[in-house]
Amino acid sequence: MRLTISRVVILLMLPLLLGSAGCAYMGNRGNDALDIFDVGVTTSPKAGFSLYAGFLNLAALGYSEVDGTLYGLAGRHAGAIPMRQNAGGLVVWGYEQLGYEDFDAADPASPPSWGVGPIGWITGPCPPPSQVLNCPKLLHLGRVGITLNCHFGELADFILGWTTLDIIGDDTAGKVAAEAQVG
Repeated sequence: MRLTISRVVILLMLPLLLGSAGCAYMGNRGNDALDIFDVGVTTSPKAGFSLYAGFLNLAALGYSEVDGTLYGLAGRHAGAIPMRQNAGGLVVWGYEQLGYEDFDAADPASPPSWGVGPIGWITGPCPPPSQVLNCPKLLHLGRVGITLNCHFGELADFILGWTTLDIIGDDTAGKVAAEAQVG
């Protein structure tokens, strides 16, 4: 193989180009991967009940009212995570209030709830970007249960994030821009 000047320049520039993406890029990809699933075992200090299934915010069936702890992975956190799972649905109408770590446990309205299904969309409010196209499966009987939720919108955000598109707006640059608009 003959080493030409252009090949030498490419070999010297390649590490600079790859390194210029910085730690934020790979950190955002890792955060996007953590956003895809909420999964684990739930416990609650008071007896709670959940038998609830949602499908892509298109339909929901069941009921859930549990404040407690999720032992697993949710909301970019792993381990013992404070959680609130309040939801209800009758196929074409429903509501969800799912919070992990980042909510005020003393405020029953935190995190804000959103409508599910065609009637839920009309009555509102709309789900936050991180909860669009989610599929929660919640089972909690008494003081123990399980949670499985796949956020398909976050899956798309993870895949498109490799091209630097941030459809959810949760990457470092997206958060800074969103906070600048609010403030």
